[in-house]
Amino acid sequence: MVTRERTTMMTEIREANFATKRWALGWLASVLLAPAFATPVCAADDPELTAAPRALIERAANQIVAILAKKDQPASVRVGEIETVAYEIFDFTTMSKLVLARNWRKLDKAKRAEFVREFKQHLSRTYGTRLDRYDQEQVDVYGVQVEVRNDVSIKTRILGGQFDGAEIAYRLRKGSEGWKIIDVVIEGVSLVSNYRSQFAEVLNSGTIDDLLAKLRDKNFVVEDETDAKS
Repeated sequence: MVTRERTTMMTEIREANFATKRWALGWLASVLLAPAFATPVCAADDPELTAAPRALIERAANQIVAILAKKDQPASVRVGEIETVAYEIFDFTTMSKLVLARNWRKLDKAKRAEFVREFKQHLSRTYGTRLDRYDQEQVDVYGVQVEVRNDVSIKTRILGGQFDGAEIAYRLRKGSEGWKIIDVVIEGVSLVSNYRSQFAEVLNSGTIDDLLAKLRDKNFVVEDETDAKS
């Protein structure tokens, strides 16, 4: 039976309003919540390929759980520490390319850098405003899957708490700086695909400057909310 809390989560995830902050649950959620991995990852066709991505997720989990436990620290401090970890494990440049799709090729170097910066801050700050929603949940890592381009998906399931049973997969790709997360899939819904659809709506009727302005506005609002909790 689907719990009321999980139903609420699934409803939030599927709301595709650009102004919403529902994707705060999604990105980094199970990485941040796991004090320990409940089960070993299932065997894969190429364990040498999948071992490093799993190790990255485990290492990030330990770091983030330690940050979340610092309830005596201001929210702004914890958000900053979480951002430091996130910036190390997410490939925001690749994510930016994926969410902008063909529009990425239309941007010059300066605009690309500006978009990556604003998009990275948008994801980081949006998550940071919901630190206190997470408590003692654990994560069951129940499988891995090798994708096209030798990407690797780490499949997880939240155990306990208000999102009990929710499934979240992390897709990682190996680049010049090692393995990085390039997408998060929550209950079958891709973060990258969700943002691609939202951004395409803006760009179909406007310009990249319009999109950047919206991102800056959202970042400003979320930062104010974070400061208010400090």
